[in-house]
Amino acid sequence: MSETPTIRQHWEQIYQTKTSQQVSWTQKSPEPSLEWIRSLPLDPKACIVDSGGGRSQLAESLVEAGHQYVEVFDISLRALAQAKLELRSSAAQEAIHYRVSDVLQYVPERPIGLWHDRAVFHFLTNPTEVDTYVGNLQKMAPEYILLGTFSHQGPEKCSGLPVRRYSPKELAALFGDTYELLKSEECVHQTPSGNEQAFSFVLLRHRPAKV
Repeated sequence: MSETPTIRQHWEQIYQTKTSQQVSWTQKSPEPSLEWIRSLPLDPKACIVDSGGGRSQLAESLVEAGHQYVEVFDISLRALAQAKLELRSSAAQEAIHYRVSDVLQYVPERPIGLWHDRAVFHFLTNPTEVDTYVGNLQKMAPEYILLGTFSHQGPEKCSGLPVRRYSPKELAALFGDTYELLKSEECVHQTPSGNEQAFSFVLLRHRPAKV
């Protein structure tokens, strides 16, 4: 899923032709992500990055919970433009920052307190891309990583693209000794059309540097 005009055009077309109720990933409430993030001892000023956040309600929900700096990036400019228009509060307009970027080319502008990725990572089906994603995160070294993908009981495709499915154990193992597993869950997401999608979620914390 490296950045190419084809991939970008694919997602721009999705957001141009479908409403939020016509795409499978839309949630009534951004759970379990919101609950898990709220349980962490994060500084309210810490940078939270929502990878591939698009039109997700997570960013504004985090601002409502007291977080003061949330960065949302997505490969689709149209998705981010729609998200801006849907913001409900002036506080969210000030606290949420939008950037257009491919996930493998994203470069942070400040230290990251928490990296959130729900259903972006699983589009990376090439082992080289998986290694690049994990390597980039190791270099960015966020204090926490919250990652959600389709589980082995989930769909093999999403929005017409193949995905790579994971168990929580497999997700945690990708980050080796650098991150420790705090929480994991397999859950079912009900799409707006009423279908069910099985997900794996993990919450990881950066291990202290060895002395």
